Amino acid sequence: MDVRDYYENQYDEKNRLFRDNANKVEYLTTVHFLDKFIPPNSRVLDACAGGGVYAFYLAEKGHQVTAGDFTPKHVEAMKANPKAHILADIRINNALDMGDFADDSFDAVLCFGALYHLMDADDRQKCVAECLRVTKAGGPAMFAYINRNGMYLDSITRGNGDIVSRVKLMKTGINEPFYGMDFGEADELFNGFDLDKIADIGVDGSRYPLATQLNNASDAEFAGFMDYHIATCQQPSIIGNSMHGLYIGIKK
Repeated sequence: MDVRDYYENQYDEKNRLFRDNANKVEYLTTVHFLDKFIPPNSRVLDACAGGGVYAFYLAEKGHQVTAGDFTPKHVEAMKANPKAHILADIRINNALDMGDFADDSFDAVLCFGALYHLMDADDRQKCVAECLRVTKAGGPAMFAYINRNGMYLDSITRGNGDIVSRVKLMKTGINEPFYGMDFGEADELFNGFDLDKIADIGVDGSRYPLATQLNNASDAEFAGFMDYHIATCQQPSIIGNSMHGLYIGIKK
């Protein structure tokens, strides 16, 4: 399945993080750790910005943000946003080849999407290498990825596919157009680079199996869940079953 076609014609990436409480878990957790690890007044590259949710958030926090995405629909949506002027640049971007940027160009780099779709291990290596190339030494590099266990559990919740397809998913991690990493695979990938790990996060934790309960929760109940989730989202038991993971390292 073509990744651009999926986002251009089949999926609304721009609005997914705010549809309901369950989807907000990923957003609220991510911005918590962005605020924690990106130094003030940083020059930031959001290499897979989607509709620009995190790019605009960081720009409003005072960072100088360049936002790029592989999908033209997303780039046009960011350019059409009334706040587009607060971004330093908006462009088509391929995280596998960012030759327009010099080495050590950015204080922090976000790669929130490319690793979801790279089926080939060499491409995943190339993506990480390219993101680190443009990150300054001492700066945070942040990589979102999908967990295979989370994909499997979600397929049961949704009733998608048969037993054979689920066995294939667990063996290969492939659920077109997505690739899910086996537990520990993120560490294996990033350990091959000059990167000091500072966090690995189960970004949405139990959000998928608890979606109905979260969406029916009162504001106080949801706030209480978020307190619990932020406190536990770096535990291995949470990471392994979370759909989305977030690996954060400091470039050596």
